Amino acid sequence: MNTISNYCRFIGRLVKDPQLIQLDNTELVTFTLAINEYRKERGGDKKKTVNYFDFEAWDSGAATLGKYCKKGDIVDVVTSAKNKTWTDPEGNKRLQTRFRVKEFKLFNNGHSQKDEKEDAEYALSETD
Repeated sequence: MNTISNYCRFIGRLVKDPQLIQLDNTELVTFTLAINEYRKERGGDKKKTVNYFDFEAWDSGAATLGKYCKKGDIVDVVTSAKNKTWTDPEGNKRLQTRFRVKEFKLFNNGHSQKDEKEDAEYALSETD
């Protein structure tokens, strides 16, 4: 592969309901996924680690995630990573990595409306 790309894929559970924010001409949704990682230790015991990552989606993808997702739902997201840096009021430099959703798949957990598909899949148009 000759191309280096900013591509990340995660499957995890929503830590809480997504936060939908209405902006002037668009919508933004932010959410956190809990993602389990398993590995075997030297003794053969299986160890589970939970990682938490922050995500954002814009426009119609934000509206869909905000409408159909609830705490505990499993979501599959394809994203790009973005770093945000700033200096806090105490003068400390801060860094946050946030993942911008490009595509996602929602897995039905029994609370979507009866006329909808069992699974919903959505690809966002690239606006970067």
